[in-house]
Amino acid sequence: MESDGSFTLISPGYRPTAGRLAFTISAQLVAEMDDDDLAESWRAAVELTAREAAELSDAAALNLMELLEEGLPTADLPVAVADAAVVFLIAMKRHGISDPKRIPACAVMWNLHAERARVHVAS
Repeated sequence: MESDGSFTLISPGYRPTAGRLAFTISAQLVAEMDDDDLAESWRAAVELTAREAAELSDAAALNLMELLEEGLPTADLPVAVADAAVVFLIAMKRHGISDPKRIPACAVMWNLHAERARVHVAS
C-alpha cells in the first residue's frame, strides 16, 4: 500500500494482439484478464446500477487496501486480483468507456479519504 492510504492500478490498456488486459496493482503484482474473463467481468459491471457499482467498488477497494497493508506475498492473491479488477473495471465504466477492448493506457487511483477511484488516461 502507498503511505497515504491509497493505491494505484496501472494498465497499458487493452492489447488486441495479445487478447488481454493487464494491470499492475500498486507496483507489486501484475494481473491479466483474458478476453473471456474480461467480457464476463465487463457484462457484470455494466448490469450494476450506479449505486450497486459504487458500493461494490468501495467494498473491493477497502478489502484490497487491507490485503496490501498485510503484504501481498502472504495475502490471498486471487482475492486481491479480483478486488483490483472490480475497482478497475467500474472506474472504466464511470469514466465513460463503453467497450472493454477500448480501455486506454491509464492509471486508476483510489484514496481512502475520497473513497472513489480517479482515472488518469495517458496521453
